[in-house]
Amino acid sequence: MKVASPSRALKSLWDYDFVIYNGIIDKTAPDFLAFQEHFNLSWGSIFSLLEHIEKFLRDYAIPEVKIKGNNLVAFLPEFELKNKLTRYDLLSVSENPALIQMMLNLPGQKYKGPCGKLKAASKIQATWRCYKARKFFLAFRQQKWASGVIAIAWLLHCHRTRLKNILKESRERHLQNFRIRAKHLAANWKRIRTSRRTIIHIPSLGYSQPVRQNIADFNTKQNMQLGRLCDILDANVSVIYICSHQMNDELLLYYTKILSLQAAVKSGNLEDRSDLQDRFKIITPEAINIFTMIEQLSQLVIDHLEIHRWLFKMDYEFGGNGTAFCDILSHLKCHKWVLKESSRYGHEDWKKKWAQEPALLKISEELAGIVAQHAQPVSEKRFPTWRKFLHTFLSQGGVVEAYPPAESVTNLTVDMLIEPNGDIRVLSMGDQFHAEGPFISSGTTMPQTSVDPHVLSSLCLQIGNACKMRNVVGYFSIDLVTFIDPSTMEQQVWATGLDVSYSDQLALTQLTLYLTNGHLDCSVSTLKVPRFVPKKEEKMSCLKTLSMPSQATCRYAVMTTQLRHSNLSLLFHYVFLQMCKAHGIGYDIQDRQGTIFILYEHLKRDRLGMLTIGEDLQGVLMTFARNLFIIHQEISAPNMQGETNFKTTINDIEVILGVTEENKMRFEEELQSKDNKNLSKPDK
Repeated sequence: MKVASPSRALKSLWDYDFVIYNGIIDKTAPDFLAFQEHFNLSWGSIFSLLEHIEKFLRDYAIPEVKIKGNNLVAFLPEFELKNKLTRYDLLSVSENPALIQMMLNLPGQKYKGPCGKLKAASKIQATWRCYKARKFFLAFRQQKWASGVIAIAWLLHCHRTRLKNILKESRERHLQNFRIRAKHLAANWKRIRTSRRTIIHIPSLGYSQPVRQNIADFNTKQNMQLGRLCDILDANVSVIYICSHQMNDELLLYYTKILSLQAAVKSGNLEDRSDLQDRFKIITPEAINIFTMIEQLSQLVIDHLEIHRWLFKMDYEFGGNGTAFCDILSHLKCHKWVLKESSRYGHEDWKKKWAQEPALLKISEELAGIVAQHAQPVSEKRFPTWRKFLHTFLSQGGVVEAYPPAESVTNLTVDMLIEPNGDIRVLSMGDQFHAEGPFISSGTTMPQTSVDPHVLSSLCLQIGNACKMRNVVGYFSIDLVTFIDPSTMEQQVWATGLDVSYSDQLALTQLTLYLTNGHLDCSVSTLKVPRFVPKKEEKMSCLKTLSMPSQATCRYAVMTTQLRHSNLSLLFHYVFLQMCKAHGIGYDIQDRQGTIFILYEHLKRDRLGMLTIGEDLQGVLMTFARNLFIIHQEISAPNMQGETNFKTTINDIEVILGVTEENKMRFEEELQSKDNKNLSKPDK
């Protein structure tokens, strides 16, 4: 008797595979019967899936496929959801999917089944109908496009025709109105001639634009018709004369005297002159200022040929908002010719008007276009275009200022006070740093180290005396620039601005003195701070006062009120201060150095000021930049950097540090050379 082994008696799921030949399942095959018996409970769904598989295999004439029972049952839930069989589903349940895939990809394979010829015929017919429809669609689309072009052209033609008719009718109405007014004028002319009237004279030569461009000094030629003022000979006539030049007081007085001679001419007695100022008026349009500005700028360029950049500063703006600049010499085509003319005439003769006249004419011809194309407002938010800046500049008034002709320029701010009793004091001096461009001050380092303090104090006191003579009382700030003149290699100091107000620098200077118990001596540009003495040492220090040297030490401060960072608004002030404390950013009252923040308000919290005090300028600059870097790192993420000027401030301070280090090295080299010279001298 043969006994079946347990492995044969208990079939595993992997043994229920069966074969389909020519798209038909052999339902009597042992493997299929075993598969059917094992999955009898879900046979209804399996049967439906098998029917789809049989049909698919018959349609593609696949001769033999071995179906894996486990994959078939695993695919069953997905099939029940979509009730559809694709070639990829068939491949997932077959044992040799690569071979079946190759057969399915054979050209024309899907037409080899029982109804293949009908399917092929249907495919050919559908393809042909698609081709015909596509061809018809392309022709239709082209015709539709053409009809659209024709329709638009027709609409434009109708619009132009209608516009021509409207213009023709409008011109006809104007002509008709003119004829009516002319008839009315002719009918009433005798009455008008004997009545009170005002004549407005607009002097114009009436030439076309191309002709006017080729006429030298065209405005002067237009103004040669001032004789029209003599229409006031008629006692009933008043004259308004539109002048192409701004008439100064001297010219107005001249014509007033000429027009007053009419009565004296009649009588022959000069004392019979009459004042006729109420009978005539000379007016210059506001727009003429642009031409006056160009003429003045041309004269400035000729007088200062070494200046490459010119600034335009408004009277009623501050913080760089009302400033624009233009690099004129970089775009002036006649620059080389003007330099040759200047050297040809020599320094003394070049100052004379007759020598400058040809150059002035050439520069004036180019300058209007150069300024219009290349002038740039500093604050693009305030003035997006030069046109808007120019309109405000001409209406408010302002100055045209030379920018120093040097690569390295240092700006300074000096705060002063004129007391009610007339005393003048210098309160603070600082070197500016610029995070947002060379024309906007972002803060200062105090005391200043760029100019000899005696020279600076003397210059500022002269300005203070000038203000005192004009009855200025109170606080005011002076903006200055210093640079090395490339032609003489000597240091120059220019005063560039005067603000009659209490400055941010002075406020932070007062805070510095308050926190350090120090004394700022502007005459020697030093900030002296007494050394901290503990209480236990006070008695001993009293005994040793005579034998000890001065305990005062120097300090430097970097100060700004212009820091901004949008991410600061995410932190409350106490959280921000705790964060700074954790990173060692704070103030040491014993050493009298460190950092203090100026907090402005508690709602937005996106702006603040910072004051950093240290023993040397280089160190305090490094501490200031380090503080900004740490704060930015703590409140920013890679994807949320925020709107800030921290980075640009750090960059500018790094540039200053480079210059400071270079100056320090030069100073040490000079000291070393002096020591070497002293050592080389023989003893007497």
